[in-house]
Amino acid sequence: MSIGGAFHALDRYRLRALVIDPSTVSGFLNTPPTQGGPHAHQTVEQAWDVVRTLLPDAVDGEMLDGTDGLGCIYLTAAHVERAAARLAQCDVQALVGRFTGEPERFADLYWAKVWQDGARDLAGCLHDVKRFFAGAAERRDAVVFYIA
Repeated sequence: MSIGGAFHALDRYRLRALVIDPSTVSGFLNTPPTQGGPHAHQTVEQAWDVVRTLLPDAVDGEMLDGTDGLGCIYLTAAHVERAAARLAQCDVQALVGRFTGEPERFADLYWAKVWQDGARDLAGCLHDVKRFFAGAAERRDAVVFYIA
């Protein structure tokens, strides 16, 4: 079994209920948007640790303990707006170049070797995260980063 992660955009007012009762997070994340679930999601699958390291602004929020996941971080709408602005300035090719050019520095990251060998896929993933945050900021959404 592998560990995967995803970003989920949700109504900023809904975030408060999840923070009050973290045990409801996984159920909420599996609820379709038409039934009040997240507006959008961006999976990063097994690249979660690499994304977290290369794009720290994407996880610049608060830890949420008490979920049934392996890790959960939430970002308020204000966090998302700041993160989107910083992510828009990130040079994905430079980040991927540094990641692949210094393999020993990143060797401890989950699936590091796979993503260093698959640099093109990693670059696509990082671009997708940037687009996801831009859309979430535009909607004034909050974001939950959930690792399962």
